[in-house]
Amino acid sequence: MINMQILGGVLTALATLVGVSIALALALWASASVRHSGQTPNGGIRRDPSWQPQPDNDHDRELVLV
Repeated sequence: MINMQILGGVLTALATLVGVSIALALALWASASVRHSGQTPNGGIRRDPSWQPQPDNDHDRELVLV
């Protein structure tokens, strides 16, 4: 037969784990909604529009799948 103290401890641990998981999910959800509510940040990685790719002079290359 299952000891009632062990069962109580397991149920308490499970309830604590579920509560912490829900709290963490809510915290992540709240931080994501606060982060996206403002303006977009300046900067970032953008390509220079004046840069043009150089033509490839080696047209003899061939893709071979083995």
